[in-house]
Amino acid sequence: MVDKSYLAKLMLEWEQKKRELDELETAIEDSVLQLEETQQVGNVKASYYGGRKRYDYKTVGEDAPASLQESYTKTTVKVDWRNLVLEGMAVDKAKIPFTQSDPSVSLKLTG
Repeated sequence: MVDKSYLAKLMLEWEQKKRELDELETAIEDSVLQLEETQQVGNVKASYYGGRKRYDYKTVGEDAPASLQESYTKTTVKVDWRNLVLEGMAVDKAKIPFTQSDPSVSLKLTG
């Protein structure tokens, strides 16, 4: 038979510790985001991810002549915007608009 009072005590203790650990994790993540680099201390690793870029080749490539677009159009009627822009139009990658996800941190035990 399970002692419900003991179980309730354990659950309340878990809630308190979980909240404390969540606060600690947030403080670590905020610090690593400010440092912008992965940190490892002992068996704890906080990995920094700067955010993934997604280039908008289509917006740039739509300015290419239709004949050039056709030469980079695949049989599935899908334009290969990336190669059209980079190879066909020889546009510098720095001039291509992009979106970037927010930086993030992953915290884990390594050992």
